[in-house]
Amino acid sequence: MIWDSMQAVFIIFGLIGAGMLAAWRKWITPDIAKAFPRLLVNLAIPCMAVYHLYTGLDRQQVLDAWLPLLVLTLVYPVSYFTGKLFAVIFNIPKIRRGVFTVLFSFSNSMFIGFPVAQALFGDAGMPFAMYFYLGNTTFFWVLGYYAIRRDADEIGGSCSRLAAGEVIKKLVTPPIITIIVMFAVVMLQIQLPGFVVDTAKYMGALTTPLSLIFMGCVIWEAGLKGLGFEANIAHVLLGRFVLIPTLMFFACQLAIRLLAPDGAAADIVMMRNVFTVQAGLPVMTQTVILSQLYGADVKFATKSFIWTTIASVVFIPVYMILFQYI
Repeated sequence: MIWDSMQAVFIIFGLIGAGMLAAWRKWITPDIAKAFPRLLVNLAIPCMAVYHLYTGLDRQQVLDAWLPLLVLTLVYPVSYFTGKLFAVIFNIPKIRRGVFTVLFSFSNSMFIGFPVAQALFGDAGMPFAMYFYLGNTTFFWVLGYYAIRRDADEIGGSCSRLAAGEVIKKLVTPPIITIIVMFAVVMLQIQLPGFVVDTAKYMGALTTPLSLIFMGCVIWEAGLKGLGFEANIAHVLLGRFVLIPTLMFFACQLAIRLLAPDGAAADIVMMRNVFTVQAGLPVMTQTVILSQLYGADVKFATKSFIWTTIASVVFIPVYMILFQYI
């Protein structure tokens, strides 16, 4: 299994390397690369959700989804406020404490999370990866979005107010809508036509290569200037790859002991393993985008994105090795 994990990591970084090569050779320019997230968010990932949730879940499993969703609902506020606490402990400058907290707390569950889950856990892990994405994205827009805006206010000397409607609007995205709709389809036992499922399968298969090639393009375009290391990045690495995954692992263990009498069941162990790996991935791409959009510390966010992406080549196999002994 260790060798399988290493091979999966080689595949992931081979695709990232392909993206870097394409950017270097100008086969994919920055303008072309901008189309990748749109294709992923609006087509590939919704189709992937249709295929994996329709073929990988039954009605009882949807009913049992309360446990993973409860774990995420409880863990994310704790991880967010842990990030805020460590921002104070590490004496992070006030103008970047919000961005730091988001980088510390939230993982790249879309562009890196889905490919990693598919590579390491196969189809069996994908429903849990989607649960994680649902929780990660929801709390990012509820808590993280506000933190980034606060940093921008600190830098600009202003004070902006966020309306509830603005946050809700950010949550109405094709992947989230698709996941919710597919829960209903599975619960109601609606039979989808075969051509719909097959089309979703082929479109969803684009998610992994497109995501990782896009990551490679972003890393290449950042260049050497994007690799400048600083002390606060080490603090982000500590949160991303050690503290938050550890918090997620023990939260899952506690939930299994308290709420799942058949805690040794394969799907419960799969939930713990998938959630732990997903919690220990690079920082969210949206953090960089929003920092740029609102005028927060985008340079720090970009450097953290690149360094956590590079560091994940070490930590992803480590997680899989640790699972051998737990």
